[in-house]
Amino acid sequence: MSTTNAVIQLHHREIFETNVIRGLAAGAGAGVLALLTSRIGAPVPLAFLAIAGTSLAAVRGDKFDKLLLAGLSVVACAAPWLFGLSMAWTIALSGAAAGALMVKSRLCERGVEGSVGASRPGLLNYAVGAVATAGLAVGGFEVARVLGARMADFQTPPLLAVIVTGLVMALFTSIGGMAAHLALKADPVEARCEELIPQLSGEFQTQAQRALTLYRACGQSLQALPREPAREELAKTLQRLTRDAVELAAEWAGVEAQLQDDTQKELAREIADLHKSAAEARDPIARRQLEMAASSLKEEIDRLGELRLKRERILAKLKSQVALLERARVALIGMRSGHAQIKAAEMSALARKFTALAGAQADEAKLAHEVATGTELAAQEAALQQAVKVAEGIVGAPISPISAPAEAEAKIPASETIKN
Repeated sequence: MSTTNAVIQLHHREIFETNVIRGLAAGAGAGVLALLTSRIGAPVPLAFLAIAGTSLAAVRGDKFDKLLLAGLSVVACAAPWLFGLSMAWTIALSGAAAGALMVKSRLCERGVEGSVGASRPGLLNYAVGAVATAGLAVGGFEVARVLGARMADFQTPPLLAVIVTGLVMALFTSIGGMAAHLALKADPVEARCEELIPQLSGEFQTQAQRALTLYRACGQSLQALPREPAREELAKTLQRLTRDAVELAAEWAGVEAQLQDDTQKELAREIADLHKSAAEARDPIARRQLEMAASSLKEEIDRLGELRLKRERILAKLKSQVALLERARVALIGMRSGHAQIKAAEMSALARKFTALAGAQADEAKLAHEVATGTELAAQEAALQQAVKVAEGIVGAPISPISAPAEAEAKIPASETIKN
């Protein structure tokens, strides 16, 4: 149902960045190991050590997977050095083996079942990883060779020289592991949904996954209809509706942890402790500070209640958007007419209908949220004014809301403090 170009998506960028950092550490270690083997008279090529070390740094999975991948990283990367090929071809084949193994390590890390809303690396990822890593390894070797010659001109210490060379080789090789995280998506909306859905949890994830499933079903139905401007208009409406639904769920993904029952129970326990401490305090200033602290925590509990109400609002809006996608799917299934002009007229009417429904739904939800927000702000302002009046009654003079606690303490006579 895409109306734009294909999108290359990078899944789990933080894992790729971690692999690059670990590969750099392995490259530095490879340089030190290469220097040690040369000193004892059994030199091992630094290029092989850096490539194999980078592949070892990306190993993931259970114990069996790690042992198997670690062994393959050493054997497969070392095999090209036994064929008597030129240095460029040897490094290229060794890098290709490392690139394919990094893709396999990514698969072992995710497990057989994969993850929700994300496709698994396939043969294309293996091919891209092998070719990219082969080219990058050769390029890294050439850069390291030139850099090594320059460092020799400056009489760089051997230990520092081999570490820098190993880092360069490992950096180029580890970048080839990006192929394990790439996915080609023909639809940018689908790519965006698959990026956000794994970050969700609970009912938000269920509704977002349902929205993506309905969006795909609508796309299959649209492909069977004649190519008309109305079809493109309807596709854009469904794209916007699906993307907005999933992004709305993603915006509230971080709020779920704050709405747990444990948070409210912990706050209630802290309030009880503060009230107990205030009752036991003999100093009126200390007692007032403890009571103010308990009052502030009570406001946090009230805010948690407001967040729960807002969550219900957002979840209701999300469900209404999913229901609208369901209506679109059923309406598209119902288009069974064999006449092209009738289908075009039905699509045009359907496109206008769902555009109007989506716009009305968004405006209604926005208006309800604005009214609710205004009511909450008015309630907070009334509570603040009430607190100011109470403080004025204590100190016997007008005070501003911001400086009320400080001025209230300042108005207490010094003699009373000394007596206590």
